[in-house]
Amino acid sequence: MRFVLTLYGALFAAVLAPAALAEPVPVRAVVVTMFEYGEPTGDRPGELQYWVERSAIAESYPFPLGEYPLFLTEEGVLLLCVGGGIPNATASIMALGLDQRFDLSRAYWLVAGIAGADPEDLSLGSAAWARAVVDGDLVYEIDGREIPDSWPYGFIPLGAEEPAQGPQDVSTGWTLDTISFALNPALADWAFQQTRDVPLPDTPALKAFRAAYDGFPNAQRPPFVTVGETLSASTYWHGELLNRWANDWVPLYAGADREFMTSNMEDSGTLTALHRLARLGLVDTDRILVLRTASNFTRPPPGKTAAWSTTAPYPDEGRPALEAAYRVGAAALKALLADWERFAEAPPRPTPVVFDTDMAIDDWAALLFLARHPGVDLRAITVAGSGEAHCAPGVANALALADLAAAGAAIPAACGDPVPLDGYFVFPEPWQDDMDKLSGVAVPPSGRAPWDGYAVALIHAAIADSDRPVTLLATGPLTNIAQWLERYPEDAAKVDRLVVMGGNLNEAGNIIVPGFTDDHPNTRAEWNLYVDPVAADRVFAGPIPVEVVGLDVTNDVRVTPAVAAELKARADNPAAAWWDRVLDANDWFIDSGEYYYWDVLAAMTVVDPARFCRGESLPLAVAAAGTDKPWLPGSDLSMPDQAADGSPRRHLDAASAGVMRPAPDSGRTPAKVCLETDAEAAFSLFIDTLTTPQPPAGHIRPPS
Repeated sequence: MRFVLTLYGALFAAVLAPAALAEPVPVRAVVVTMFEYGEPTGDRPGELQYWVERSAIAESYPFPLGEYPLFLTEEGVLLLCVGGGIPNATASIMALGLDQRFDLSRAYWLVAGIAGADPEDLSLGSAAWARAVVDGDLVYEIDGREIPDSWPYGFIPLGAEEPAQGPQDVSTGWTLDTISFALNPALADWAFQQTRDVPLPDTPALKAFRAAYDGFPNAQRPPFVTVGETLSASTYWHGELLNRWANDWVPLYAGADREFMTSNMEDSGTLTALHRLARLGLVDTDRILVLRTASNFTRPPPGKTAAWSTTAPYPDEGRPALEAAYRVGAAALKALLADWERFAEAPPRPTPVVFDTDMAIDDWAALLFLARHPGVDLRAITVAGSGEAHCAPGVANALALADLAAAGAAIPAACGDPVPLDGYFVFPEPWQDDMDKLSGVAVPPSGRAPWDGYAVALIHAAIADSDRPVTLLATGPLTNIAQWLERYPEDAAKVDRLVVMGGNLNEAGNIIVPGFTDDHPNTRAEWNLYVDPVAADRVFAGPIPVEVVGLDVTNDVRVTPAVAAELKARADNPAAAWWDRVLDANDWFIDSGEYYYWDVLAAMTVVDPARFCRGESLPLAVAAAGTDKPWLPGSDLSMPDQAADGSPRRHLDAASAGVMRPAPDSGRTPAKVCLETDAEAAFSLFIDTLTTPQPPAGHIRPPS
């Protein structure tokens, strides 16, 4: 045995001997393909050939521990073919990772290959960016002829006692670290956004094949780009029952919000090797992208058997899927290399966000968006009790909606003071009652208790627990934010951005709402700033530059019946289905023309400020003058006699309270006021985040 190990070590050293003579070649990206039919160029293409033929190859390297030579492009992209199957993938990736000829420490890894596809989700020739790779081999298996009558299939999770048809505790199972690999969700979303409108070939053969899938609307669509998970197994499995197993298996291990879309035979091996290499600091697992394109379906069409479709020829020999893997993958690499200075330093990562909300109707939508968006790491929810919802129901609803949209994330929630810092202003009582009851639309209760503490303390704790600067999003009265700044001034240095939905610079106010506040004297203010103008003014006077997503841009995102209808047509998960029912319950609000995605647009500004907030920077102040002539119809005189600072609570002038104005000579930190936005993109992003992403409406793909 000692002789064998010595011989192996000598062989490995000999293969890599040139590394000792030169500095390692810095690699920007590695394209991982799985198979090739013959030569890398000039014959029937496999997954490698298009990359080699269409790239400017600077050099090739012998790679005897792999299937083919390595090809390095002039842009620093290494092209690799690992060979089909999990063992080949594991061995080739490990060999490359240990190859001292290359510096892979900053390299991005792009797995780009064809796959089986669930016809419930994809059409042939479509492409799916994965957020997780799940292994399907590590499982108990019983022959299908011996399974109990009540079981749908013979696969049982390791550590469990029956098939995975719902949530189970699999924490006692074996080799859990190699069953599911979570990919960087922010990187996957970035790749999708870069490639969602890449033209994909649609051929007569594809059209003819997908026509047989009657009752599968996604299978009958032209090819498109989306986001969905991939299941890796050494067995080329097929059929309706095993397709059901795949749809149960992926969310069991990757999370309830993850969805099986593609099947492959290599990726769990690739990910296992990369994660082992990361232990030595040789690769960065936050830089892995997995793209799979549909060459065949994982179950037969109606009227056909699994035995027939398992070995049925791929339409056009799978070339549309091979083309899609190259086109979509190359588009992502092009965008990455074009901004290499930024991407070399760090990959996109989810932004840590604390959401301060008053849990009104548009806050519910913003919460669902934040909890589902892959670019957001929602750390905490704090409820402004001075806003539309009262504290207890507001927190209970926040916990329930967070669990609905991000099951298992256990996002904490707490409430702050139930009254503004000063003044007696409140939202209309019918609004508060409706917000407390979620417009009568039931949602499963969370079962989790509120965070044990005060909202201001939760903001502080979430910031302290983050290893990166936090973004604060406030979509209600700024009571909690003002108190947090006063109590924890040192936290300001750990906050990257403060995005506020509130105020208006050029547009008219929204205090007067027909049927509720017709006689109100204030025509200039926006509700969130009006209810607690003292808090708002203190926040604008604070050290953090505020990004104001006010009526100047939210007036562009009116919710119309057409917007609601599009959501209804695409609702494909519990969070989207619940929001669809909310829109149904509020059809009167939509028909009134008074409902806008106020807070949703603010949440989108957190994700993509360049697209959703274009404006100007200037110091701001908010009016909060006292008066001896109170506006009693909009006041709650049961509030404490003392203001938050201990002084007597004042009546504030209703006609001017909350009016936001420039303060050029104040010495205040300039705020950025959003004046332009992309409304069409906002509606698309919201629906794509709440449902399965789809290509842009009206997108036309040229024939191949």
